Amino acid sequence: MVNDGDRAAMDRLAVYSIRLLAADMVDKAGSGHLGAPFGCAPLANALWSDIMKFSPRKRWVNRDRFILSAGHASALQYVMLHLIGCGCGGPFEVTMDALKQFRQAGSSTPGHPEFRMTSGVEVTTGPLGQGFANAVGIAIAEAHMSARFNRQGFPLFDHYTYVLAGDGCMMEGVCSEAASLAGHLELHKLIVFYDDNKTTIDGKTDLAFSEDVGARFAAYKWNVVYIPNGDLTDSAIFIEAVRKAKSQTKKPTIIIMTTTIGCGAGEGMEGTAKAHGNKLPNLEQFREKWASPKGLCQGDDVDVKVATMVRQELDELLGLNAAQLCKDVLKDDARVLPHFHLLHPVVKKFRAVGTRGDSMADAWEQMLLKYYDTFQELEPMLVEDLRNRMQGIYLAGDWQSSVHEYLAKEKQVIDTTLRSLSNLSTKEETRESEFKYKAGRVYVADVLKCMVELNHSLIGGSGDVASSCGGHFPNIQGHFLPASYSDRYPGASYAGRYIHFGIREHAGVAVLNGIASYACLIPYSTLFTVFYQYALPAIRMASISKFPVLYIGTHDSIDVGEDGPTHQPVEVLPQLRAMPNLLVIRPANLEEIVGSFEVFGAQYAAPRGIHQYIDPKPLIRRPVFLMTSRGELGLPYKGNTAVTGQEGVKKGAYVLHECFDEPVVQKTTNGISHEGATHVEPLPDIVLIASGQDVALIMRAKEILLQLSLKFNTQLQAGLAGLPPCLSAQAPQILKVRVVSMPCWELFDEQDQDYQDAVLLSNFSNVLRIYVEKAATKNTGHDKYAHISVLMPSYGLSGKGADVERKLEFTPDFIAAKVWSKWMERGRSTSQAGVKADMDIQPGYRILEAVFDGVDVAVAQATWLGRFGGILSSRDSAEPQSK
Repeated sequence: MVNDGDRAAMDRLAVYSIRLLAADMVDKAGSGHLGAPFGCAPLANALWSDIMKFSPRKRWVNRDRFILSAGHASALQYVMLHLIGCGCGGPFEVTMDALKQFRQAGSSTPGHPEFRMTSGVEVTTGPLGQGFANAVGIAIAEAHMSARFNRQGFPLFDHYTYVLAGDGCMMEGVCSEAASLAGHLELHKLIVFYDDNKTTIDGKTDLAFSEDVGARFAAYKWNVVYIPNGDLTDSAIFIEAVRKAKSQTKKPTIIIMTTTIGCGAGEGMEGTAKAHGNKLPNLEQFREKWASPKGLCQGDDVDVKVATMVRQELDELLGLNAAQLCKDVLKDDARVLPHFHLLHPVVKKFRAVGTRGDSMADAWEQMLLKYYDTFQELEPMLVEDLRNRMQGIYLAGDWQSSVHEYLAKEKQVIDTTLRSLSNLSTKEETRESEFKYKAGRVYVADVLKCMVELNHSLIGGSGDVASSCGGHFPNIQGHFLPASYSDRYPGASYAGRYIHFGIREHAGVAVLNGIASYACLIPYSTLFTVFYQYALPAIRMASISKFPVLYIGTHDSIDVGEDGPTHQPVEVLPQLRAMPNLLVIRPANLEEIVGSFEVFGAQYAAPRGIHQYIDPKPLIRRPVFLMTSRGELGLPYKGNTAVTGQEGVKKGAYVLHECFDEPVVQKTTNGISHEGATHVEPLPDIVLIASGQDVALIMRAKEILLQLSLKFNTQLQAGLAGLPPCLSAQAPQILKVRVVSMPCWELFDEQDQDYQDAVLLSNFSNVLRIYVEKAATKNTGHDKYAHISVLMPSYGLSGKGADVERKLEFTPDFIAAKVWSKWMERGRSTSQAGVKADMDIQPGYRILEAVFDGVDVAVAQATWLGRFGGILSSRDSAEPQSK
């Protein structure tokens, strides 16, 4: 049995070892943060040796979670992961060599903790407060999984989430939002250690921060525990604080530790802002103090005992390899332990804890198998659900069935109503009353409902706009609330799958990252698109971490209408597209919406071990942002290609409406077709590209363009009367326009070059490509796909949606006028594949190659300019009907 004196000495030795190893890492890297690792080393020693349950060998689902919200203290976490042997023997072990590569390019020990980079790191942290909010998500996940699966005698999900947060976290708004939510939800298995050292980068916290944090958290309905002197190395202090936290089951706990930043770093560093982010200028002095018998013997009685252990270690080192260590190890008590060296008793202590955790993980797996056997007949669907999730399959085998049924039902009505748009029409078709589509947000909510109803793994929330966005289905999901709320809200329990985030957008989206990190659950959120700007830092963290979270953003453009520019997100779409690893999908109709859900769902449908959490390239999992409209979403005409929107969205872009109705017959050199002649697809003159509601806009614009070109060429033909037959005998030409729906840039960019060229015809310089998008502003990347873009010049306006669109010139007639004008400026024409139309003529005039076939171009050009230039210069037919 270990006596108190030996335990105190072991604690002290562990704390000194943690500090020195962290100091070696920062010193070798030439950068890093030592203030928090020095100040919080006593807590780390207690957490990993006496408080938390974990398995270094397995990514055990029921392990306690540790979240370093103060991510700059990453050296502390890496030291502890090495001490416990995290990933030991595997490809992702946190080795001593990994510690020596701290903050180096390509290493597994980056400057701030990153999920998927380092074994044992639960979430990516760094921006202060994010980890705090992630931890709330993890606590929600634990509570939910416990409520759904735990049965008497089978506590499958029963663990705590521990957080280390600093003064900066407490100042961040996201932390306040998340703390308020956690208190409201009574997440009693969430325990936060607040490193209250009253120091930040610029100096003491009272420069900007003087509130009573304990009183604030008490008002949030938290349990508040104090550790007056967190500098003490005795682990019993921290164990007792955790005992108090666990003594109640109604509140999360914050343990406020009064600590000294850079504790032990000496005068001029200790307790000052200098200790925050600098390496020690006097590292060797501290090594002599904490890593040599002579220095330790100058301390108290506990240090003297530590000196004995250090002396023994030095003797063993000298005997094992005297030649190698002669520069570091002397033969008297002035000897100092080598750099990057851990004493055997320290390693043994933490590895023993890890071994116990591995045994606990093995026992849990046996309990899981027994659970399957016990409840297979009693609750077969429950067992199947859990078994699938443990294998990384979060969606039911027929997860698409109800979605496809819904799509088929809606399409039956839509397809029988829509008319076709002919590319060869010489007169306007009689326009019947147009089909009234549902709003984009309604279609998305309907598909989401199908998913939620069939798949118990989906859990999500909204920032108080579910009634508008359609993200909550009470009869299916219930409410994620403490059971005490059930008398007011039927279905309220931790088994509920809808989280009422309240008006806490940033925290709500950050909570989803914690849920995603937990495994076994599929998180989603619904918000107005513009309000995701409050949450962009959390989306960014999900993108870095490759967390497959579903973000549904409604009210995506100036279509929002009366709420005005504050709610019209004209710049959000480009912001999201600029974020790596994030799929941004803006579907044009119900088919594309279904395809978007399939893109997202495919990430969760395939078997995949939970422990395999470091993704290879190409990306297997990543977040998806599905952006849709407040108003109607659908197409005015049927597409005329074989590609459905459901499949096309998976390619990122596809040809929706081609410039021809049937392939044309290739003629011989004398203009006469013959038997066996090949059919070719004519090249378009113009490719119109859009996403979302704007696809319908460019389809309507195409119809106007066809009529414009027919009218123009008819006038031209009449004017050619009396000229030589080779000029007057040509039939009027109709502009050839291809319509491309491009719902997702990222997926399109991942296709091979042949596919991209086939859709956009980027390899043909004589095809004019124009991108139209009222949900984006200028200079935001559209030039990658198009020669010209018709985008929002600035923010929107308040008014009826249709009036705003007309005022800002996003109506079919305005778009057609702009496209026609740009086409005339190009002065280009094509008739079939492979024909080059550049004729080195004056910009602004279109010379029809077919008309001048066989005639000297210079003569024909002069004749045409002299007689018919007026038709073009007036451009009466290119003006909108009204302004």
